Amino acid sequence: MNVPMPKFRACLIVAVLFLSGCDHHQPLNQAGNEAGPAAVAGDDSDLTGLPPQPADSSAKPAYPRATLVALPPSAPAPATAPPPSPDANPPVDVVSTASVVPPQEDKPVLPKSMPDNPPPDASSTAAAAMPAPESAPPSAPPTASAPDSATLASVSDAASPVIGSSPPSALDDAENQKQVVVLDTSLGSIVIELDDVAAPRTCGNFRKLVSDGFYNHTIFHRVIPNFIIQGGDPNSKSEDRTLYGQGGPGYTLPPEIKLKHDRGSVAMARLPDSVNPQRESNGSQFYICVEPCPSLDDNYTVFAHVIKGMDVVDKIAGQSRDSRDDPLSRIEMQAGLVSKGKALENTP
Repeated sequence: MNVPMPKFRACLIVAVLFLSGCDHHQPLNQAGNEAGPAAVAGDDSDLTGLPPQPADSSAKPAYPRATLVALPPSAPAPATAPPPSPDANPPVDVVSTASVVPPQEDKPVLPKSMPDNPPPDASSTAAAAMPAPESAPPSAPPTASAPDSATLASVSDAASPVIGSSPPSALDDAENQKQVVVLDTSLGSIVIELDDVAAPRTCGNFRKLVSDGFYNHTIFHRVIPNFIIQGGDPNSKSEDRTLYGQGGPGYTLPPEIKLKHDRGSVAMARLPDSVNPQRESNGSQFYICVEPCPSLDDNYTVFAHVIKGMDVVDKIAGQSRDSRDDPLSRIEMQAGLVSKGKALENTP
């Protein structure tokens, strides 16, 4: 068959183009198979910097769990206010106030001492506190240098004769000659025997103040029935009642805490532990226990006890008083050193 040349050439060109198209698609499909699914899926992680997405489009990336934060511990309940103690009261600008402030110290002025844990019938007054003063602190009372050990020893030795191996009659005589302290008041006399064994320095200081007339015309400036009566503040010689309980001789005494607070025990007042961690005693202020006060044990220096006149102590404790436990009437004292035999014989 004779095919015209033009038509033959056209058919040949079409055949060549057909065969060329089939060979071109085979490498493309093979390259796609070698590239894998990522190439088919159009992964562009190299371009974006993002991690490749999982094949399962429904899966979500996993994130670390949030760490539980421990709740802060609940705030501790506020500590209950400690009960009052033979500690100090600051000065006040009015007498008839019925509130009390934390103890303050303005050396050499020592605030009034307040006993701890007053008995039930006295708690309303013993726990009463006074407002802080707005005026300038009172002028300091006359100060005196603390007596040295040699002076106190000489006073104690003179007042307390040494008792050796003597017959009973000699022991009785020595006991009768031993000096005691007699406090004469308008309500009667109180005889106090000092314990030089338990508190030698405190006893020596007390004797010296008595022999110097330090306590004369001072008053019992604080009285609480069934608890204590307190005196020995030189400020109480003044008519300014706002100064009562803040004075002293201008020095303190080292603690000699050994004896218990029984009825009739005589102890030294002091500032509270917050400002006086050494528990040093006021140089002159003392108190007498009307009833046993075990809550005060191991906290204050007990240095003596009443051997006669507890009925007088009870009378003083029962006097009418203001909101600060200051007696409304002055109960002055005259203090002196007397032999024990004479004191017990002469005092009613």
